[in-house]
Amino acid sequence: MTIGGMEQACRLIGEYGAATLALRQRAGTDEVHAYRIAARRLLALLALWRPLVHAPGLERRLECAVGRLSTLRDAQVYAAHFGASSRHGDAPRVPMLTVRLTRWLERLRQVPADFNPLPLFQLHLALDLADCLAEPAPVSAGRRQRLRHWHRLRLVLKQTRYGVELLLGQGAGESAWLAMLVEWQDRLGQLQDSRQWLRRLDREPGLGRQKRALKEAILYQLHQLDCRQAELVGLRLALQR
Repeated sequence: MTIGGMEQACRLIGEYGAATLALRQRAGTDEVHAYRIAARRLLALLALWRPLVHAPGLERRLECAVGRLSTLRDAQVYAAHFGASSRHGDAPRVPMLTVRLTRWLERLRQVPADFNPLPLFQLHLALDLADCLAEPAPVSAGRRQRLRHWHRLRLVLKQTRYGVELLLGQGAGESAWLAMLVEWQDRLGQLQDSRQWLRRLDREPGLGRQKRALKEAILYQLHQLDCRQAELVGLRLALQR
């Protein structure tokens, strides 16, 4: 196991522990956001070493924890935008996973120093992106179908972004990939927020003008995304080199 790879793993595990403790003390917007990022970076780390060190139970616990916080995060973003109350009950309890992560690190230390997981991991990122791009929603499709397509891509690009961070952290990949992924993640995050806001507005009486304005904004966002989807094909080809 290389020193750089072990340092990266220990740092990400430490960041996850700090984010977990912070969220247990206060479930504010910043704490929820920080935990979700730390957990996703940890999931990317587990995927990087999965060929040799596979911990499916650990991955499931992390994925479930991130999923349970989604509703709270959506409520907080909605409240910040529309000035509504963000109270949504108690925050779900998130796991420290100390024992499981310690066991995983011990197994990682046994990986031979000359084993390089980066080329295979980069190919894995490229193929995941290729699979998602292979199922495009035509421009003629309805709004909901196109939203589902971009929602799937958003999830894949999110993990691709954290995967590329790992590559760069070990001297592989290109910084331009990360810059593009951050930009796309922000763009698709805005679309997802609009999608969630529209669902909430649909459950409230009146507000017809706000609903119409939001639907028009979503259609404009979808048009912009459709026009730029070729960028993602280029990214996939670059990852697959």
